[in-house]
Amino acid sequence: MHMRHFRPRPLQEIGCAALSRSKGSGSDQLRVHMSGSVVSRTRAPVAFGRRAVPRLFEELRDPDPERRIRTLNSLCDLVHDPERLYQTVTGGFMDQIQVLLKDENQAVRRKTCELLHLLTSHSLGRQSLLVSSLVSPLSQLLDDPSGSCRTSIHRVLNRLALLPAGAQALLPLVPKLMQKLKEDQEDQEEELVLLLSTLSSCCRSDAVPALSLDGVALLRHKLEHQRTEVRRNAAGTMKELSVPLEGKRQICEEAVIPVLAALLLDEDLEVQTNSAGTIMNTVILTEEPGPGGLDQEAVSDPVLSEDSDFCG
Repeated sequence: MHMRHFRPRPLQEIGCAALSRSKGSGSDQLRVHMSGSVVSRTRAPVAFGRRAVPRLFEELRDPDPERRIRTLNSLCDLVHDPERLYQTVTGGFMDQIQVLLKDENQAVRRKTCELLHLLTSHSLGRQSLLVSSLVSPLSQLLDDPSGSCRTSIHRVLNRLALLPAGAQALLPLVPKLMQKLKEDQEDQEEELVLLLSTLSSCCRSDAVPALSLDGVALLRHKLEHQRTEVRRNAAGTMKELSVPLEGKRQICEEAVIPVLAALLLDEDLEVQTNSAGTIMNTVILTEEPGPGGLDQEAVSDPVLSEDSDFCG
């Protein structure tokens, strides 16, 4: 029996054959170099090693928006590598990202928001973002016409709020977040869930800003939302608002206790837990007594007097 001699085809031939097939099928997503390497048309070429990230940020200065989008796609791929993420957040590129957030091209802004979302997946990225000047520009994009851009911004803010320092840094944005809560977001449920989660973290740090903007009245309607995630986060935010004395007052004035009592039978365990926690916080007075025993203002206050029902 004679064995046929197998001769491997050169990479150039394979690349040319693949290219001819892609042309025949109408595909324009791949480029095949003569070296045989395949590069997506939606990505920018990436330099080798530590030169990759700086080179891509240099290309982001290109006036062509399509090229900036391809470069941002490549950056989003790279920052999945912790080493490249570290290089991005410590290489002095945050100012350039801030410029891209104000880009006239909607797709560029959307990809920049996606890049920031990926950067905040790491604790180092969240800390770097907090010490930068990006928080204020981020809040302006909450009104961006692109839904995916707004969702990415909410994800970024939500991840920042996971840090105590992040929740504190986002307190100046509470009025903006409360304003967004007033808007009809029935078709933007993911944004609503993220918004409530961010507010919960901020109110855990300081509930006064939200309470001064009638936060309890706004949240009361969200407690009866048809989506479980919305009810869960609304009850969690209400629990944080029920800690200060002013929060207890508003909860009683807005008749929130009956709504919370009904949620104790909710099918979601976390909704039940948050509702029970809110009721517990509301009925427990934590105001410290004065030097003579009970605080005189607390005794004279009809809401706190022994002869009155605290929750009406």
